[in-house]
Amino acid sequence: MSDAQIFQIVSLVYIAVGIGILINPEFYKKLLEDFVEDAPFLYLGGIAALVAGYLILAFHGAWTMDLSVVITIFGWIALIKGILILVQPNIMIALSKAMTKNKSILRIWAVVAIVLGPAFSFLGFRPKSPV
Repeated sequence: MSDAQIFQIVSLVYIAVGIGILINPEFYKKLLEDFVEDAPFLYLGGIAALVAGYLILAFHGAWTMDLSVVITIFGWIALIKGILILVQPNIMIALSKAMTKNKSILRIWAVVAIVLGPAFSFLGFRPKSPV
């Protein structure tokens, strides 16, 4: 998978989730609450994050001096998140509960996603991608 394709996927997800949070914050609040309260889903989420992080790093673990280093950073974040969920799930539960208690935190994450989504889209979809 090329850097451009990775940026394309990430951009679509970020834009869709960011808009979704702004349009329907109660759904995402409930989603986070239910996710951390359901141990099998939390466990599977940890496995998925760990595997995704590992795969990104296995195929794209380069510390380069261009914008593709963002993909490597995402890989490390996913890997660490997966390990944290599997080893210390209470940390993820506490973080998720903090996000659901304060609506402005969820709104901030939505805005960050909506800003990053088009930036990643630019990197992935433009005809002569800089990465």
